[in-house]
Amino acid sequence: MTATLGNLISGLKKAVIEAQRSVSHQHIEELRQFFVPDREQDPALRFPEGAWTARMVGMNVPKEVCRNSAVTLEHHEVQVPLIALLPLKSYAIEKVEVLTTLSLALAEQAHSEANEDAADVLVSMRRQDEQTAELKIVIQAQEPPAGYRQLVAAYEKLLNAQLPT
Repeated sequence: MTATLGNLISGLKKAVIEAQRSVSHQHIEELRQFFVPDREQDPALRFPEGAWTARMVGMNVPKEVCRNSAVTLEHHEVQVPLIALLPLKSYAIEKVEVLTTLSLALAEQAHSEANEDAADVLVSMRRQDEQTAELKIVIQAQEPPAGYRQLVAAYEKLLNAQLPT
């Protein structure tokens, strides 16, 4: 197989961009599990369009109560947003390394098209004796975006306001 060096690099770049799009789509799908559509919303709308309410779970939190010098435990129900309980990591492709051995040659151009500044470099990836190609993609967890952290902080504040003191 022979291609121009520019086409090879462009193809790799497009593949990385598509992989990052896929990761972003997965983030939206993960986030969707924490919300339900508002009742007034058109059911045809898909997340993240429209209005959404946090999915809540009721939990009983113990509270010490002192009556007539006797301490007892009572349970106080709080509504906890799931998004405040479960972690969501943000993933991104940090870097792509391509290690390969290529056969390089200048492309033959017709005299009318000859322009030394625009010469294409052809790369050949034909199998040869001991040539190997290695593709290394590093995907690393990053801190969630600021908007996500602020949203979770707001729900944590709501949760803290419900907890008995």
